[in-house]
Amino acid sequence: MKTIRVCVGIDLGRRSPHKAILLAPAFSEGPKLPKRAFSFSHDKEGFLTLRDHILKYTDSFEGVAINCEPTSGVWLDIVTFFSQQGAMTFTTRTDVVSSVRKTHNKFAKSDRLDSKTLANMPWSFPERLIPFLPIRPAIIRLRALSGQRFRLVNDITRWKNRFIALMESVWMPLIIPLDKETLLSHSLDLFLDKFPHPLDLIRYGRSRFDRWYDQTVHQNTAPETRENLWTGAQKSADLWNLLGKTQEEQEAFCEMLSRTRRILAYLKQELDQIEKEIEQARKQVPESNVLQLLPGVGDVISVSLSSRMIPIERFSCAKKNSAFTGLVGRKKSSGKREIKGLRITKSGPRQIKRDLALAADVAMHLDPQLAAFAIRLLDKGKHYNKVRIAVGRKIAVRAYSLLKRYANGEINVLYEFRDLENNPITKEVAKEIAQTLWLNHEEKQKGSSLNPLNLVAAN
Repeated sequence: MKTIRVCVGIDLGRRSPHKAILLAPAFSEGPKLPKRAFSFSHDKEGFLTLRDHILKYTDSFEGVAINCEPTSGVWLDIVTFFSQQGAMTFTTRTDVVSSVRKTHNKFAKSDRLDSKTLANMPWSFPERLIPFLPIRPAIIRLRALSGQRFRLVNDITRWKNRFIALMESVWMPLIIPLDKETLLSHSLDLFLDKFPHPLDLIRYGRSRFDRWYDQTVHQNTAPETRENLWTGAQKSADLWNLLGKTQEEQEAFCEMLSRTRRILAYLKQELDQIEKEIEQARKQVPESNVLQLLPGVGDVISVSLSSRMIPIERFSCAKKNSAFTGLVGRKKSSGKREIKGLRITKSGPRQIKRDLALAADVAMHLDPQLAAFAIRLLDKGKHYNKVRIAVGRKIAVRAYSLLKRYANGEINVLYEFRDLENNPITKEVAKEIAQTLWLNHEEKQKGSSLNPLNLVAAN
């Protein structure tokens, strides 16, 4: 990193003017910098005013650093503008700024104190500065689409649960024999289009229902589904009549059910559209195909990881990349004593944490080295969730290695499977070895559980 003569700490305001403070290293020779915070607006006039204010005290932007928090989307315009002016631009995580500020002003919080903390960061905690690197538009688009897909899938899951809860309030006798996949299938959609309420089916009659079923949905369902639908409707109707429900309650249920199904259909339609756009966008990001070589990483996870980790030049080593994912344990230290092995940090994108955990579930059954590592942790008594985190962190390190090799100009980047003696093997052989390791582990667990000494100890 170049020598910083002046650092401008900017505390961003989403609905108020930004605050900027200029600081220089202690005992440095140079112009006297103002102690008051400088306010400026988030527009062209405000940016130019801040630029002129900085140039009053420096000849040029050589050796000038801009540091701000990555607040929402506000920060990007500021760092881009001053990066074009020739300044060094950095960001510092919000939780880091809060912790540093509290060490100096425990009970005070203001925009001026935050901007002063940011301006002092190059000399107090330079390792916490994250340099700003311009991101390709294709990466920005892919990252936005991947994030929208992540949130949309979560919304669909919530609305599916609401749909099932609503069905349970009336159709409970029908839901009991059907699994969740059938409840959310296209066949049940056709059924509910025709019979939103059990009384509708009873009034329709069994013979007419059989003819409708043969013409509409029979080819997509199991043979016993027809009988389950009719029997479930009968029991649901009997329970409805037993409780003395009114016509108004029936109409209200049908209205809520119809609205919930419309929302679900709309969300699924949007998800299909986003997936098509992701498929087109990833063609301009070949790094996503590179990450797909990793075990447990498919189309969805490769897009998520590549869009978040690129540009890989932000991370000087694999350790910093792992810290970015958030799959690292906290540390507690006092004097010469350091406690490790605590819970993982709260930092890091939730999407990456989830995707690496899902990839770990599959990868530990495909890669012998990851399988042996996971089994060793389980034998030590570690919880399976901790094992997933540890394997996910190893996948993040391997993803960093592949992206780094590709960024350095290596064209044919390949992931190499290795056995327990570190010899290269094929993907098929690797899967066989991993499965054998897990089978041996399961047999060992069964043998230990049937051991008479263990049974006596348990009693």
